[in-house]
Amino acid sequence: MRILVFGDSIAYGSWAETGWVDLIKREAHKRVIESQGSTKLQVINLGIGSDSSTKILQRMAAEIDSRHSSSWPFVFIFSFGTNDERISDDKPETSIEQFETNVRDIIREARTHTDKILFVGTPPIGQPLVVFKGAEYSDERVKTYEERLRTILESEDIQFVPIRPAFEQAGSDSLYSYDHLHPGNEGHKLIAATVLPELYNLLNV
Repeated sequence: MRILVFGDSIAYGSWAETGWVDLIKREAHKRVIESQGSTKLQVINLGIGSDSSTKILQRMAAEIDSRHSSSWPFVFIFSFGTNDERISDDKPETSIEQFETNVRDIIREARTHTDKILFVGTPPIGQPLVVFKGAEYSDERVKTYEERLRTILESEDIQFVPIRPAFEQAGSDSLYSYDHLHPGNEGHKLIAATVLPELYNLLNV
């Protein structure tokens, strides 16, 4: 199976030695080796820094088409939301209403290719408010957008993997990079450890 991971800078792995998607890729390769090739998994990181649901939706079809192969069925993982809620020029990057429309359109497009779809929640921001590159990020807004996402996924019967509970339980500043916005090495390890068993369950491997 060919696993395409759409997301933002957190999915890309910014400011970590090895991001959570690449950690999952390592484990997937181990599974292939251990199975002597009876289970074949590819993981392709399509995370792009600063991407929102709008930007992911705009590039999604082209990204999928360029990686289509009849011998490699698709699996999709989506992880976004932090950039949708950020405030620039006194307004959010994506209104909550447009966010819902985008999510439903992303699901509709994904379902034309596969029924194996997984959404990964966003980690909490390391501080209640963070200003990064002139934009304001709010953990309360992150929670609001994620709640809307969860409601949509429940109505669409699509699996959701929350990340916030694991971070809140760990409760350590060591999970974050210098900017308190992006997870650091330990944060990415925690995300990967949370996502991987849910992914394997989805794939029945």
